[in-house]
Amino acid sequence: MAEALPKGAVHYATSRFTQDTLPEKLRKDHSTKAGVWGQLAVHSGRLLFRREDKAEVIVEAGGTAIFAPQEVHSVEALGAVEFEVRFHRQEVSDAT
Repeated sequence: MAEALPKGAVHYATSRFTQDTLPEKLRKDHSTKAGVWGQLAVHSGRLLFRREDKAEVIVEAGGTAIFAPQEVHSVEALGAVEFEVRFHRQEVSDAT
């Protein structure tokens, strides 16, 4: 798991979920596309964040977790939870 978003990463989308609206596809192993970073931000409750071949992490209210492009991961609501998945991409600058 990445510790921080890369320098120059630009936020472009956010999806908000609760334990009731968490899609099944996010509960199973999945990944983002190449060049797309994700940031979980838990607003209330607790979320279990699993990464392929790495330790599970419990993200509590006020906490965040970042995952790298194409990093296989899944999430599980640990009771009532409200969280966001914020998507970022590397900004490509034109060198002139």
